[in-house]
Amino acid sequence: MQRRPTPSVSPFFRSLLSHGLILFLFPLAVFAQEGKPHFSYSDLRNYNEALASIRSGTEAELAFTVYFEKASPGFKAWIDRYNLNPKKFAERVNKRPKFFESLQNMEERLKALETEIAQGYEAVLQIYPDPFAQALPTYYFITDLGGGGSAEPLGVIMGVDYFGLTAENDLGEFPEGIAPKGRIPFADFGNISHVAVHELVHWLQQSLQGKIGYERIYQDSAESTAMAYAIREGGAEMIVRLATGLEDTERNTFGRAHERELWEAFKPHLLMHVDDAKGWFSGRFKDGREWPFQIGYYMGLEMTQYYYDQAEDKDAALLEIFSANKPEHFIKFVQRYAQKFSN
Repeated sequence: MQRRPTPSVSPFFRSLLSHGLILFLFPLAVFAQEGKPHFSYSDLRNYNEALASIRSGTEAELAFTVYFEKASPGFKAWIDRYNLNPKKFAERVNKRPKFFESLQNMEERLKALETEIAQGYEAVLQIYPDPFAQALPTYYFITDLGGGGSAEPLGVIMGVDYFGLTAENDLGEFPEGIAPKGRIPFADFGNISHVAVHELVHWLQQSLQGKIGYERIYQDSAESTAMAYAIREGGAEMIVRLATGLEDTERNTFGRAHERELWEAFKPHLLMHVDDAKGWFSGRFKDGREWPFQIGYYMGLEMTQYYYDQAEDKDAALLEIFSANKPEHFIKFVQRYAQKFSN
């Protein structure tokens, strides 16, 4: 899909101007990349060098200190956000040496996805209200199984160890077990494209809402509800699927087969603090049920999808999904979705 060389200003974009919302879109121009999106693999190369140094006799903590010192802007942002340090990292690697050795071929595997991810970024930008927005750089690195992806002003940042488990790995290195049965979550490597585009959507949401507005559901405990997280995360899932067709196939296939059951189970948790809604967005269900990891994302996807499908003005509905950040915004999606099961 090609973008217009000289974008015209759509009615959707003009509606943002009229509400003053466009003031928050300027960071996209600052960090935009002309033409093809930039993918950074320098941290993966530095990681491989650290492993080679360890094999030659260097202490792991020292080798990973060098890895951290060479960090790209994306990896540096991850280190700062999660307080990661070489000592902690070395301990994790020493605990699961075979797994972390198996990640040395990640660059080759990721390069095969560049076209799909770039096309996904472009497709999302086509339905975003700012016609001048461009994709951010994407940074790949190995972390300590601390999560998959995030978005910062400098780019989409992804710890690809989260996607590194294969059938060849020694599961004996994971005595805690693999989610949903165990404690350690992994995502299928095939989901990397979907997750990368999902994280770009989060940055677009933040650019539209402003940092304070976007972070209110994370900073204000009273607003950190399962409902808020469902619409934030599920809304991003919906936009990715609408624009690109990419989705978490395993989670969503389960969800479609059990949608009413999931809705009935999720309703009592809507206004609960997200940390108390175990199993829906993190951790395991208290009763041991083995539903797919982060199945709450699916609930939000269906809520926002139904809202969009029922809307006469699709552009206005998309704007609401991109900009939702308050309880009065989130409840509209929930109330509309509840009508789906009212008969």
